[in-house]
Amino acid sequence: MSAYPAELAEDWDAPWDAGGEPLEIRPIRPEDAAAHDAFFHRLSPEDVRLRFFAAVRDLSPAMLARFTRLDYDRDMAFIAVRKRTRETVGVARLVREDDRSVGEFAVVVQTDVKGHGLGLHLMQRLLDWAWAHGVPRVVGEILAWNTPMLDLARHLGFHLRHIAGEPGVVEAVLDRPETAPTRDPRSVSDLPSAVAA
Repeated sequence: MSAYPAELAEDWDAPWDAGGEPLEIRPIRPEDAAAHDAFFHRLSPEDVRLRFFAAVRDLSPAMLARFTRLDYDRDMAFIAVRKRTRETVGVARLVREDDRSVGEFAVVVQTDVKGHGLGLHLMQRLLDWAWAHGVPRVVGEILAWNTPMLDLARHLGFHLRHIAGEPGVVEAVLDRPETAPTRDPRSVSDLPSAVAA
Protein backbone atom coordinates (compact mmCIF):
# COMPACT_ATOMS: atom_id res chain seq x y z
CA MET A 1 0.00 0.00 0.00
CA SER A 2 1.31 3.45 -0.90
CA ALA A 3 2.22 6.02 1.74
CA TYR A 4 -0.46 8.32 3.18
CA PRO A 5 -0.51 11.58 1.13
CA ALA A 6 -0.55 14.04 4.03
CA GLU A 7 0.40 16.87 1.68
CA LEU A 8 -3.14 16.79 0.23
CA ALA A 9 -4.72 18.00 3.49
CA GLU A 10 -6.12 21.53 3.65
CA ASP A 11 -8.15 23.76 5.95
CA TRP A 12 -11.41 24.92 4.40
CA ASP A 13 -13.55 27.69 5.84
CA ALA A 14 -17.01 26.80 4.62
CA PRO A 15 -19.40 29.71 3.96
CA TRP A 16 -22.05 28.09 6.19
CA ASP A 17 -19.51 27.79 9.01
CA ALA A 18 -18.13 31.33 8.87
CA GLY A 19 -18.96 31.96 12.51
CA GLY A 20 -17.75 28.63 13.82
CA GLU A 21 -15.07 26.02 13.39
CA PRO A 22 -13.35 25.41 10.05
CA LEU A 23 -13.20 22.05 8.34
CA GLU A 24 -10.19 19.98 7.46
CA ILE A 25 -10.30 18.33 4.03
CA ARG A 26 -7.92 15.39 3.72
CA PRO A 27 -7.53 11.86 2.39
CA ILE A 28 -9.16 9.20 4.54
CA ARG A 29 -6.92 6.85 6.54
CA PRO A 30 -7.40 3.55 8.42
CA GLU A 31 -7.64 5.31 11.79
CA ASP A 32 -10.82 7.03 10.55
CA ALA A 33 -12.85 3.80 10.65
CA ALA A 34 -14.72 4.58 13.88
CA ALA A 35 -15.43 8.19 12.87
CA HIS A 36 -16.57 7.00 9.45
CA ASP A 37 -18.97 4.52 11.02
CA ALA A 38 -20.37 7.29 13.25
CA PHE A 39 -20.73 9.53 10.18
CA PHE A 40 -22.69 6.81 8.40
CA HIS A 41 -25.09 6.50 11.33
CA ARG A 42 -25.71 10.27 11.32
CA LEU A 43 -26.87 10.14 7.70
CA SER A 44 -30.60 10.14 7.10
CA PRO A 45 -32.20 6.96 5.67
CA GLU A 46 -32.80 8.86 2.42
CA ASP A 47 -29.15 9.94 2.18
CA VAL A 48 -28.08 6.32 2.69
CA ARG A 49 -30.46 5.15 -0.04
CA LEU A 50 -29.23 7.82 -2.46
CA ARG A 51 -25.62 6.81 -1.76
CA PHE A 52 -25.95 3.01 -1.72
CA PHE A 53 -29.15 2.55 -3.79
CA ALA A 54 -30.46 0.41 -0.94
CA ALA A 55 -31.58 0.65 2.69
CA VAL A 56 -28.21 -0.16 4.30
CA ARG A 57 -28.49 -0.18 8.10
CA ASP A 58 -24.89 -0.80 9.12
CA LEU A 59 -21.41 -0.88 7.64
CA SER A 60 -19.75 -4.25 8.14
CA PRO A 61 -16.12 -4.41 9.32
CA ALA A 62 -15.18 -5.46 5.78
CA MET A 63 -16.94 -2.43 4.30
CA LEU A 64 -15.29 -0.06 6.77
CA ALA A 65 -11.90 -1.53 5.96
CA ARG A 66 -12.54 -1.14 2.23
CA PHE A 67 -13.65 2.47 2.72
CA THR A 68 -10.72 3.52 4.92
CA ARG A 69 -7.74 1.39 3.79
CA LEU A 70 -6.77 2.66 0.36
CA ASP A 71 -4.01 2.21 -2.14
CA TYR A 72 -3.55 5.95 -2.64
CA ASP A 73 -1.93 5.51 -6.04
CA ARG A 74 -5.06 3.78 -7.34
CA ASP A 75 -8.00 5.10 -5.31
CA MET A 76 -8.83 8.19 -3.28
CA ALA A 77 -11.37 9.37 -0.71
CA PHE A 78 -11.39 12.93 0.60
CA ILE A 79 -13.22 13.50 3.87
CA ALA A 80 -14.38 16.71 5.53
CA VAL A 81 -13.71 16.76 9.29
CA ARG A 82 -14.83 19.28 11.88
CA LYS A 83 -11.60 20.49 13.44
CA ARG A 84 -13.02 20.94 16.95
CA THR A 85 -15.02 17.72 17.33
CA ARG A 86 -13.13 15.60 14.73
CA GLU A 87 -16.50 14.48 13.32
CA THR A 88 -16.56 13.46 9.67
CA VAL A 89 -19.30 15.39 7.85
CA GLY A 90 -18.69 14.48 4.20
CA VAL A 91 -16.79 12.20 1.87
CA ALA A 92 -16.09 11.95 -1.84
CA ARG A 93 -14.39 8.83 -3.14
CA LEU A 94 -13.04 7.53 -6.41
CA VAL A 95 -12.38 3.84 -6.98
CA ARG A 96 -10.68 2.11 -9.89
CA GLU A 97 -11.33 -1.58 -10.42
CA ASP A 98 -9.63 -3.78 -13.04
CA ASP A 99 -9.93 -1.06 -15.69
CA ARG A 100 -7.51 1.54 -14.34
CA SER A 101 -8.58 4.02 -17.04
CA VAL A 102 -11.99 4.57 -15.40
CA GLY A 103 -12.64 5.85 -11.89
CA GLU A 104 -16.09 5.62 -10.29
CA PHE A 105 -17.06 8.42 -7.91
CA ALA A 106 -19.46 8.67 -4.99
CA VAL A 107 -20.11 11.60 -2.67
CA VAL A 108 -22.28 12.17 0.39
CA VAL A 109 -22.45 14.96 2.95
CA GLN A 110 -24.24 15.18 6.27
CA THR A 111 -27.69 16.80 6.24
CA ASP A 112 -26.75 19.79 8.39
CA VAL A 113 -23.97 20.87 6.00
CA LYS A 114 -25.84 20.48 2.72
CA GLY A 115 -26.46 23.36 0.38
CA HIS A 116 -23.29 25.34 1.08
CA GLY A 117 -20.76 23.99 -1.39
CA LEU A 118 -19.08 21.20 0.57
CA GLY A 119 -20.08 18.47 -1.88
CA LEU A 120 -18.88 20.63 -4.76
CA HIS A 121 -15.54 21.30 -3.06
CA LEU A 122 -14.98 17.61 -2.27
CA MET A 123 -15.79 16.66 -5.86
CA GLN A 124 -13.43 19.30 -7.23
CA ARG A 125 -10.64 17.95 -5.03
CA LEU A 126 -11.44 14.43 -6.21
CA LEU A 127 -11.39 15.40 -9.89
CA ASP A 128 -8.12 17.31 -9.47
CA TRP A 129 -6.61 14.15 -7.97
CA ALA A 130 -7.98 11.99 -10.78
CA TRP A 131 -6.59 14.20 -13.53
CA ALA A 132 -3.22 14.50 -11.78
CA HIS A 133 -3.03 10.69 -11.60
CA GLY A 134 -3.77 10.22 -15.28
CA VAL A 135 -7.32 8.88 -14.93
CA PRO A 136 -8.86 9.49 -18.38
CA ARG A 137 -12.52 9.10 -17.37
CA VAL A 138 -14.58 9.53 -14.20
CA VAL A 139 -18.06 8.01 -14.01
CA GLY A 140 -20.82 7.61 -11.47
CA GLU A 141 -24.36 6.32 -11.16
CA ILE A 142 -27.04 8.61 -9.72
CA LEU A 143 -30.66 7.83 -8.88
CA ALA A 144 -32.88 9.72 -11.32
CA TRP A 145 -34.72 11.58 -8.54
CA ASN A 146 -31.53 12.75 -6.81
CA THR A 147 -31.89 16.25 -8.22
CA PRO A 148 -29.14 17.95 -6.15
CA MET A 149 -26.59 15.34 -7.25
CA LEU A 150 -27.67 15.63 -10.89
CA ASP A 151 -27.25 19.41 -10.63
CA LEU A 152 -23.82 19.01 -9.05
CA ALA A 153 -22.67 16.61 -11.77
CA ARG A 154 -23.99 18.90 -14.50
CA HIS A 155 -22.27 21.90 -12.89
CA LEU A 156 -18.95 20.01 -12.95
CA GLY A 157 -19.37 19.25 -16.65
CA PHE A 158 -20.50 15.62 -16.50
CA HIS A 159 -22.56 14.29 -19.40
CA LEU A 160 -25.74 12.69 -18.05
CA ARG A 161 -27.53 9.82 -19.74
CA HIS A 162 -30.09 7.19 -18.84
CA ILE A 163 -28.82 3.65 -18.46
CA ALA A 164 -30.56 1.17 -20.76
CA GLY A 165 -32.78 -1.19 -18.80
CA GLU A 166 -32.46 0.88 -15.60
CA PRO A 167 -34.97 3.73 -15.90
CA GLY A 168 -34.34 4.93 -12.35
CA VAL A 169 -30.58 5.34 -12.75
CA VAL A 170 -28.57 8.03 -14.55
CA GLU A 171 -24.93 7.60 -15.57
CA ALA A 172 -22.65 10.63 -15.23
CA VAL A 173 -19.51 10.63 -17.41
CA LEU A 174 -16.65 13.14 -17.46
CA ASP A 175 -13.53 12.80 -19.60
CA ARG A 176 -10.24 14.30 -18.51
CA PRO A 177 -9.70 17.77 -20.01
CA GLU A 178 -6.77 17.99 -22.40
CA THR A 179 -5.36 20.87 -20.38
CA ALA A 180 -5.43 19.05 -17.02
CA PRO A 181 -1.98 18.53 -15.45
CA THR A 182 -0.87 14.92 -15.15
CA ARG A 183 1.52 13.71 -12.49
CA ASP A 184 2.01 10.27 -13.98
CA PRO A 185 0.77 9.74 -17.56
CA ARG A 186 1.44 6.00 -17.31
CA SER A 187 -1.42 5.59 -14.82
CA VAL A 188 -3.46 5.86 -17.16
CA SER A 189 -29.70 11.26 -23.54
CA ASP A 190 -29.59 14.72 -21.89
CA LEU A 191 -31.76 15.32 -18.82
CA PRO A 192 -33.66 18.49 -17.95
CA SER A 193 -31.76 20.82 -15.67
CA ALA A 194 -32.98 20.33 -12.27
CA VAL A 195 -25.80 23.42 -7.61
CA ALA A 196 -25.68 22.80 -4.12
CA ALA A 197 -24.48 19.83 -2.13
